[in-house]
Amino acid sequence: MTATVHLPIDLAGRIFQVLGAALPNEGCGLLIGTRDGARVTIADVIESPNLSVNAPKAFEIDPGLRLRTQRAARAEGLEIVGHFHSHPFGQPVPSDCDRAEAHEPDLVWLIMGLRWGGPEGLAAWRLAPESAPERLDLEIVD
Repeated sequence: MTATVHLPIDLAGRIFQVLGAALPNEGCGLLIGTRDGARVTIADVIESPNLSVNAPKAFEIDPGLRLRTQRAARAEGLEIVGHFHSHPFGQPVPSDCDRAEAHEPDLVWLIMGLRWGGPEGLAAWRLAPESAPERLDLEIVD
């Protein structure tokens, strides 16, 4: 069964702001929320600096931020359910670099394609080592 990701519209807007501000580099951040069977509900997004040495083509989330965010989320009954990042001047599909870095198969990969004029699409994926990317259903909700 394909998982469904529920993303509140205000958080989708926040993701767009974070990723648009990072152009021409990839922007990134963490997705905080809950899992209930095949449903993933996003409750918050946390911006991260992109620590990649190749920021125009790759992203690396701050590991200290991730640890602090994980602790804070657990205290509220939430968890890190995934991360988001952009593909400047690209499509919202996993790149070869994304696939090479896919070490946590339970995480949602939310990818936004961007151009100078705005978003080129937003898509949710699950990536597992040695497997083809799995496109998830993405529902933007009020």
